[in-house]
Amino acid sequence: MAAPPVVYFHGMPGGPGEWLLLAPAALQEGAIAPDRNSPDRAGPPLVDLPDKVVVIGFSLGAPTALAFARHQGERVKALHLVSPAAPLQLGAFLGDMAGGALFALAARRPRLFRMVVGAQRLLARHAPALLLGRLFATARGGDALLWAEPTFRTAMARVLREGLGRDSRGFAAEVEAYVADWRGELGQPLARPVTIWQGSADNWTPPAMGEALHASLPGSRLVMLEGCSHYSALQAALARIAAGD
Repeated sequence: MAAPPVVYFHGMPGGPGEWLLLAPAALQEGAIAPDRNSPDRAGPPLVDLPDKVVVIGFSLGAPTALAFARHQGERVKALHLVSPAAPLQLGAFLGDMAGGALFALAARRPRLFRMVVGAQRLLARHAPALLLGRLFATARGGDALLWAEPTFRTAMARVLREGLGRDSRGFAAEVEAYVADWRGELGQPLARPVTIWQGSADNWTPPAMGEALHASLPGSRLVMLEGCSHYSALQAALARIAAGD
């Protein structure tokens, strides 16, 4: 019996290209990876979904994946949150997050945040490799190994150019929604089990964030991926999901 197809919610800044780059071929057949960079492309039409799906949310895609899985109910066989961005109000995380300054700016000075995002859009459009280098300047663990691979750098630069470089509105809107207090959504029931995949060396969404999310989601399972950071945790988690873990 064939496994149910995947609905994948990418990170931000990011795009469906990260799925095509890091997901095993066994997961890619029939997968749906909606592009959320434009506000009018926030998700797949519900009528196009098969009866059963596996939902995967990566990084800032985790809140969207949670909401989507809750709305779909019994149509979701399993929910996987990889390197998940949990509510900032669950702990003092900002100082340990590589993007902490941007999140703090979004919370305290939203107009200035929008200006910064506009500058990032220009970089993503005209110099994506430069922006990517800045994002990975503090890469460690498995992400440092990924960064050493030219194919990874080239593919991720394309993801930035085709996503944030095309339209920054989706990114800005999701960050602004993320920094608001959405802890209340974690207590709402889910029809299917949740697995949280967390890299032990992640400095984008640190281990304490994954642990706090696990404590806030009743019945969830936390899998610590030793030596993995952010994208390397995604790569490792997808391989294990494909193997049936």
